[in-house]
Amino acid sequence: MTSPDRAEIRTRATVPQEGTPPALAGRARLDSLTGLRFFAALAVFVFHFSSPGFPTFADPRTNADFNTAASQLGGLGVAFFFVLSGFVLTWSARSTDRISGFYRRRFVKILPLYYVAGIAAAVLLWDVSIRWQDLVAYAGLVQAWVPNPVVNFSVLATGWSLAVEAVFYLVFPLVIRRFRGLGRRALWTGLALSVATAFLMPILASRMPAEIIEFVGAPNAAGFQMWFAYVFPLGRLCDFSAGVFAALLVTSGRFPRVSFPWVLISFVPCYVVASYSPLLFGWRAPLLISCVLLIVAAAQRDIAQRPSFLSSRTMVLLGNVSFAFYLCHYLVLHILNIKVMHGPFDSVAMVITYFASALVVSVALAWLMHRYVETPIVRRFSTAGEQ
Repeated sequence: MTSPDRAEIRTRATVPQEGTPPALAGRARLDSLTGLRFFAALAVFVFHFSSPGFPTFADPRTNADFNTAASQLGGLGVAFFFVLSGFVLTWSARSTDRISGFYRRRFVKILPLYYVAGIAAAVLLWDVSIRWQDLVAYAGLVQAWVPNPVVNFSVLATGWSLAVEAVFYLVFPLVIRRFRGLGRRALWTGLALSVATAFLMPILASRMPAEIIEFVGAPNAAGFQMWFAYVFPLGRLCDFSAGVFAALLVTSGRFPRVSFPWVLISFVPCYVVASYSPLLFGWRAPLLISCVLLIVAAAQRDIAQRPSFLSSRTMVLLGNVSFAFYLCHYLVLHILNIKVMHGPFDSVAMVITYFASALVVSVALAWLMHRYVETPIVRRFSTAGEQ
């Protein structure tokens, strides 16, 4: 689930001195974060590509090993997007923002593509037994509130994260003004509690009812536990709030310099820990701290006006289409694997062909959706009625 938020343009590009009020802190254009969005969406793409629902290798053992190796990429991508939402919304927020204007801008940005993708899923996945109740839940952005993963991931598997994002959007303008007034200690405490809660959620879930369900991508997962640990919107608020507190610390000059290369390296041991942890804990917790630090490090590079590959025009373009890419890639994988190429495949060459074809088609389709659906609607309605 991806966050559809875009890093926005601000005027100054110097690092604020410690103690500078967030409302007065300089703002830079966060192009590196926009570029990183594509890699987060790509992580989710690879996770679904490796899913048993879209078998790749004909050899069962090779297929299982591939799925195991990529098993944490989905949780990583979703956690990154949730943290990024909190960071970017806080970064771009102003004390003069009107709540009605904020809601309009957010939902004008996510709903058109969300519904276009949902309609496409209902048509193209007609043979997957989509119930009318699932369609209603998807349309109302409430599928994430039902304690059943079968409902959570129905219609369009990636849609659940947008239902969670909707909760973030509803909450954000009601709390950001209070958070802006917090001091250094309170902000660090808030960040620490947010991360600690993310670690606590799967631990609490393990103590809850363990009715086993068979679900593609998480075989033998406990249904209620999976919902509570991974999908439950109130539980996911801690990912979002971690981004909010991190942004407030950065804009006030209270976050120490973070080394971008060392943060990237930190993902390796964290990914290993996640891979060898219980399923729900691995999906939920070990990589969250690295996600927060990566976002901070990238933002600090942009503030210091240090150009990088992530802030290049190509990566910014890919980052801008990443929301559409996140929404459409699951359908592309399904059509190519099940309907066109009829996986699994006997050769590595065919697997590579399938991967490359799905990636190219997904990116091309995402660009079309961004160019001809998202952009015109955002331009037309995001400022409607504002003075």
